[in-house]
Amino acid sequence: MNIIQQLEREQMDAVLSKRGIPEFGPGDTVKVMVKVIESAEADPKDKKKKVEKEPTVRFQAYEGVVIARSGAGLNENFTVRKISYGEGVERVFPIYSPYIAEIEVLRRGKVRRAKLYYLRGRRGKAARIFERTDARARRLNAAWKGFKKPKGEADDLTRINGIDIDLQNRLKHLNCYKIEQIANLSDEDIANIDETLNLKGAIEKQDWIGQAQRLVAELTAAEVPAEEAKE
Repeated sequence: MNIIQQLEREQMDAVLSKRGIPEFGPGDTVKVMVKVIESAEADPKDKKKKVEKEPTVRFQAYEGVVIARSGAGLNENFTVRKISYGEGVERVFPIYSPYIAEIEVLRRGKVRRAKLYYLRGRRGKAARIFERTDARARRLNAAWKGFKKPKGEADDLTRINGIDIDLQNRLKHLNCYKIEQIANLSDEDIANIDETLNLKGAIEKQDWIGQAQRLVAELTAAEVPAEEAKE
């Protein structure tokens, strides 16, 4: 491995540490969550002292059919086509772009070509792609997608060493946003989270469960005196 390949591998690992990349190909319907950074510009008519505001980040969903996937390594990309107000719109996304927050596969299509450019000249039923229902599609669709949504508001998971804001948001997509959930993770849950988020064993190495159990114990101990004081 030369220096260029090593640097590319490091960049790819940096992206994979923040989000996963599902298995998908041409014919599949995907939803891409794109990060949009909006800068807060001051009003030129405002004569007051200008106060610099931090740019805000919002997420924009782009849903359509994958018509091509090309390139390799850090330069790999895929093209998504959708119909917007009767017109075909296509957008090319780099697989390892830092501006992609999530890629979700909604439907798996049955096609026999690697490039579906013929869809550009078709409309309505002629552009329809049948859903794939073979054993491989069933296996991919049956893959673990997250926990059942728990009750209550989300906890601050960054109190656990090893969980930053980005990782907290990724865990929230899996409906894992309570400290008590992490404290009660089973071996199967740990394996599913580790594989889905590509954590490379961080849950066990950084002892998330032990940290979460101590935080739960502290919260319980703090609640008991408060109840006694009311009595």
